[in-house]
Amino acid sequence: MAVVVYGVLNRRGYGRALALGGATPVGAAFVVGAVAVPTFYAVAVGAVAGVVLRLLQRSRQASAGPGRPVTGSRLLVLFVVGAVLTTLVAPLLFNGLPVLRPEGEGAALAAGVVTKSNLAQIAYLLLSVAVVAFLARSRWAGPELVGTATCLATLLSLWSWAHINAGLPFPEGVFDNSPAFAFIETLPGGAPRVRGIFSEPAGLAGSCLVTIAYCASRFGQVRGPRKLGVFLVGAAALFLGSISTSTTFLIAGIALVAVAALVATSSFVLRGGSLQRSAVSALCAAALASLFLLPYLAAVIGEQVGEKVGSSSYVDRSSSDSTSLRLLLDTYGIGTGLGANRGSSFFATLLSTVGIVGTVLFIAVVVVLVRGAWSVPHARPAAWALIALVIGRAVSGPELSDSTGVLWLSLGVLAHAASRVERRNTPRTGTAVGTPSPAR
Repeated sequence: MAVVVYGVLNRRGYGRALALGGATPVGAAFVVGAVAVPTFYAVAVGAVAGVVLRLLQRSRQASAGPGRPVTGSRLLVLFVVGAVLTTLVAPLLFNGLPVLRPEGEGAALAAGVVTKSNLAQIAYLLLSVAVVAFLARSRWAGPELVGTATCLATLLSLWSWAHINAGLPFPEGVFDNSPAFAFIETLPGGAPRVRGIFSEPAGLAGSCLVTIAYCASRFGQVRGPRKLGVFLVGAAALFLGSISTSTTFLIAGIALVAVAALVATSSFVLRGGSLQRSAVSALCAAALASLFLLPYLAAVIGEQVGEKVGSSSYVDRSSSDSTSLRLLLDTYGIGTGLGANRGSSFFATLLSTVGIVGTVLFIAVVVVLVRGAWSVPHARPAAWALIALVIGRAVSGPELSDSTGVLWLSLGVLAHAASRVERRNTPRTGTAVGTPSPAR
């Protein structure tokens, strides 16, 4: 309630409240029966109210006429409609089909039955889309919203780590109080693991990767104390990710570096840029250092991947992803519906729930918004946070409903920037006042 009130009274808009709500990804605002509502989605109800108020205000302005649609909004609406229809129709088409759900073994689709999980995921998706719609039309929708959500989660996790290892006072059970999560703090042999304020080390690793991507992109855009703050938060994220003992941080981090290198090389080649002497010297130094570091990194990566492949966790995750892909085939590419199945990775879950069409539409939304906003340098930290999140979820993290808020905050910020670019590049129609009409 305090965050909601802050968002309502804040002069820079309700987006700040949404960002604060996403900073506690495994926190529950309230619990209704067996449903624990994440903080981000509880605060997102205010975004729904904001969207409704805007629609009512516009309907009263008879002379306003239809406004220009937000970039990517049609694709996003098609995705939502398709996902909801699939959720309602799939049990009728594939009655009795076994799925993976929190209920455990024996869970299956049942004709005419909409489960609590189905309803919860539909509600979360609608709230998420409302956040995107609200930020796309907001006056203040900069990348700092994404930074607030992910950087504050990193700082709270660092505080938690300092409490465990240095005895620093910390409010245990305040930021990670949701009963909907199973908390993992030790290895199978009993050795301790670092999870911060997340439910498991993999969640901390994925969040740290997003923070690093955001801070690396944001670092050149800020000055003075803020630059130092961005550097320190990025360093804290690197430290926490490295001690999280999660293979997700290593694998997804390598993939993110590869994507960043590909983007930098493509931009350099397409623009025909030139390198300064300092840049050439840095590249030569990096090439020489790689001769000594690459064998060590290869050994470390091989050791961690080998341990992961031989673990029971890898077997369980691989089995759930294989089952999810089999469900895609069993439903002829239609999917089982939101909340009907839960794999181990994002795309396996997405394919098994919303099908091929839904997955293609979601990817199209991401590509359209990233591409549309890329020409706005100020918005690129949100784009890199989104890219890091998707890469991390592709390794470990199945939920479309993102309690960190980063997925939907990023899409909202990018939609805001892309829409401004589109409006700026679209020529105005009609004759300006005071301009003589062309002679006949």
